[in-house]
Amino acid sequence: MFTGIDDIDWASMGHAYGDASDVPDLLRGLASAEAAEREIALDGMYGAVHHQGDVYDSTVACIPFLYELIATSGLPGRGEVVDLLRSIDGDGRDVEEMDFWSDDEDEHEAWARTITRAESDTRARSGLLLDLLDDPEAGLRRALPGALVQLHDDSAIVLAALRRRLAAEQDVGVLRALATALGELAVRHPEFADQSGDALEALALPGDDPTDPGLRLAALVQLARCTAGRLPDRTVETAIGVMREVRESEEEKADAAAKDAEPVARTTTLISYLRRLKASQRGSVKAPWATDLLGELHHALDDRVAERFALLEDQLRSPDWGQRREAIDMSGLLLTGWRGPHEDAVWLLGEQTREFDHRIVRWASSELALLYAIGGPAAGALAERVAAGPDHLPQAQWDETSYGAVLSALAAQGDARAVQWLVEVLRFGHVPEELGDWIDRMDPDAAAALLPVLVRRISEIDPVDWPQRTESLLKAAAATGSPEFAEPIAHILRASGSQGAQVRGAALRALARLGIAPPETVPELRELARDAESYHRADAAAALWAVGGELDTVLPVLSESLMAERWYQRHDALQAVARMGTEAAGLLPGLRRLVENPEENGGWVAGALAVALWQAGRDAEESMPVLLRAWSAHHDNRSDVAGIWAQMGSAAAPAVPLLRQELAAVRRHNNTGGTGRMRYRCADDERLLRHGRAVLQVCG
Repeated sequence: MFTGIDDIDWASMGHAYGDASDVPDLLRGLASAEAAEREIALDGMYGAVHHQGDVYDSTVACIPFLYELIATSGLPGRGEVVDLLRSIDGDGRDVEEMDFWSDDEDEHEAWARTITRAESDTRARSGLLLDLLDDPEAGLRRALPGALVQLHDDSAIVLAALRRRLAAEQDVGVLRALATALGELAVRHPEFADQSGDALEALALPGDDPTDPGLRLAALVQLARCTAGRLPDRTVETAIGVMREVRESEEEKADAAAKDAEPVARTTTLISYLRRLKASQRGSVKAPWATDLLGELHHALDDRVAERFALLEDQLRSPDWGQRREAIDMSGLLLTGWRGPHEDAVWLLGEQTREFDHRIVRWASSELALLYAIGGPAAGALAERVAAGPDHLPQAQWDETSYGAVLSALAAQGDARAVQWLVEVLRFGHVPEELGDWIDRMDPDAAAALLPVLVRRISEIDPVDWPQRTESLLKAAAATGSPEFAEPIAHILRASGSQGAQVRGAALRALARLGIAPPETVPELRELARDAESYHRADAAAALWAVGGELDTVLPVLSESLMAERWYQRHDALQAVARMGTEAAGLLPGLRRLVENPEENGGWVAGALAVALWQAGRDAEESMPVLLRAWSAHHDNRSDVAGIWAQMGSAAAPAVPLLRQELAAVRRHNNTGGTGRMRYRCADDERLLRHGRAVLQVCG
């Protein structure tokens, strides 16, 4: 083995930590009979020779020896070497889209050549993998199907080989890998979708010859990915049934597996740490691979929301702790990103807060806090949990407890039952960052109970020491609308130093919303509005108008801000104009100049501009083209634009086709297709739906 390895000048090559003279020892370590030595060597390969996905000349030089390792019969750990080769290949990465550490063109060209060489050398030898599909080691056979789909250039040969192996394979784990590879091949090469679909359909619907439930689930997932039109009518029912079978069979296998389990290497490597971390996180899941497959099925079903909600609801009812944990995570993505029959799913999410396990309670509550716009079905469970009170006084970091998470979720809905407990939080703990938003959603009479403690906190706080907490208090104070806060806010406005400047904008916005200020504050506002060096001119002008009018001062300031070079300054000015309404009509010429320059006023600015033009001019004929442009300029504009159309009444008729199309979509308007921990602002989408329906009701 490793013929010629010592003839290579490794010291002349490099990797992430210097010269590559240690690479031969790493390669030999991969061939060790000792699991710990192999793990240390693999960690070194990923940590230095293939550091964070980088490819070096030493990485390329390793490729023949890695293939030699894979081809060595009886050598353990070869499946992990296959995975390493797949990572080195990069799976079609584009060097033009990758970051490079130098502006030197020669260095960049050499780097790009190395990456291209790594890909070509890895793929040139991939035919060897075909001969190993019947190797005795199941771990290797599990790694090979996906590697062949990625690395081998002749997909027809790969498809035929995978289907032959499918007929002979007995190991369930390998069969799942074969099913996954067939689906991936069909996604990459749609011309093979029918042939892959035939094989997958036979696995998913085995007829009188029952197969492993996990294999059926894996086949369903791949059918959904590559040939969704061939999915059986009862896909969700089948998946739910499979998961129940899996739970029962895994319970029976658990004890036997624990007895027969081989000792796993425990080293100081990152690989060992990540393996232990993953095991601890998934230790309560009876079949983590099946839960993973269920997550993949969700993504494969994509816009088939009825099926996805049915699947989610069954997961949330599962007695398996791990499945419910994964369902909670999926609920955040599905409920914020898709429109569908959400009521039962939200209720079931709320029921998780009745659990004894504080982690489940905290996770479910964190998702519900983002779902406040549709969270009504969960409010009862949240309120009952909050009414039980905290285990201790809500001191600092109260929101990191399960009680704090539940209270936050209830308060996010603007539920009056949260108020008495928020009083205690404000009395003893820190200020919730979202407090102002919560008060905005509350009945004013209910929120009034917060006034005494809010007045005390905002009067006592030092904005220099606590700028972020001060900003949260200012927003909350403004949301109450109480004139009691005028004096404390004016005091904070005068805070000095860099931290004082940080909170000044928040204080100005609070005064603008409150609409009242001590008389001695008005000259200060006037001075801030006229200060050409200030970033807060638009905010100061808005506050000055709100507390006393003074259009002669305010309009020239906003006119200059509308022409500012920085887009966010123009955006702030446009928001101030929109709040002023027709009193800002004198600024219409400036607004029209912005309309004539859409290249510099796109994105969010386009939305703010369209709203300001309507509010200042109330001319539907002039506003409609600008509103239509803003609708297309950025999806975040759509809720506000639809709100203006709702105000326009029958004059909004030109927008009806767009609104019909939007309201017919199953994805929320701001769903950009993200996965993982991605969450969307479903409250904005619910507002868009409300406005859109109002327009359609008027315009037909």
